[in-house]
Amino acid sequence: MATVSFREDELPPISEERKAELRALANKPANFSDIPEVTDFSDWMTAEEAKAYRATKKKQMTTI
Repeated sequence: MATVSFREDELPPISEERKAELRALANKPANFSDIPEVTDFSDWMTAEEAKAYRATKKKQMTTI
């Protein structure tokens, strides 16, 4: 996949209509009602466990 990048001064101007749409979207509250609440974190990794896991996976991948 190719990466597309622009400098800020190369971007085309944004129309006033589009600016209004973006402002309205930014002011709209986020709706998370379709995402179930997580209450059981017992099977989650700690940050230290995740770092050790990634290091192990990386080491395994490089030795193959």
